[in-house]
Amino acid sequence: MSDFNTLARPYAEALFEMAAASASTQAWDDALQALASWVQDADARAFLADPERTDADKAALLGGIPVAVDAEAWTRFVHLLIDNERWPLASEIAELFRDALRRAKGELDVLVTSAFTLDDSQKAAVIAAMERRHPGMQVTMREAIDPDLLGGVVVRAGDESIDASVRGQLEQLAQNLRN
Repeated sequence: MSDFNTLARPYAEALFEMAAASASTQAWDDALQALASWVQDADARAFLADPERTDADKAALLGGIPVAVDAEAWTRFVHLLIDNERWPLASEIAELFRDALRRAKGELDVLVTSAFTLDDSQKAAVIAAMERRHPGMQVTMREAIDPDLLGGVVVRAGDESIDASVRGQLEQLAQNLRN
């Protein structure tokens, strides 16, 4: 997934800059979420992946998504995705754009993965640590459970990843022993 994010990031960043300059970030966020939904549809994916379909037909399909953004900018964006065969990255582009929008609003979405459910004091500690790490940001925390971590947590906020899990420590130890 990180490879997809690497490929999607320039699109998301450029779109966010353009949308912010025209004060249309929410409209673009909505448009990108719609695009991501359309591209996840099995029939749409089959159409877009079909080598018999022309780029114009593919662009017409995505360009026909009802959105409330500048039509010319949307058309250019859709053509760019089709021409560069980046339409499969629609979900990643939408996610990265939404992350940029949240950050611009002073919000930080944090995903905390742990081996067991965290109690309220542990959740508060993670939120406090992230607020210290990102001053001025309002931290919202989501949780996931992964028993394979054995213990500890993995914290992800945008591109930032903090692995304080037992599994991560064991992997680091193994890597150090190999070197």
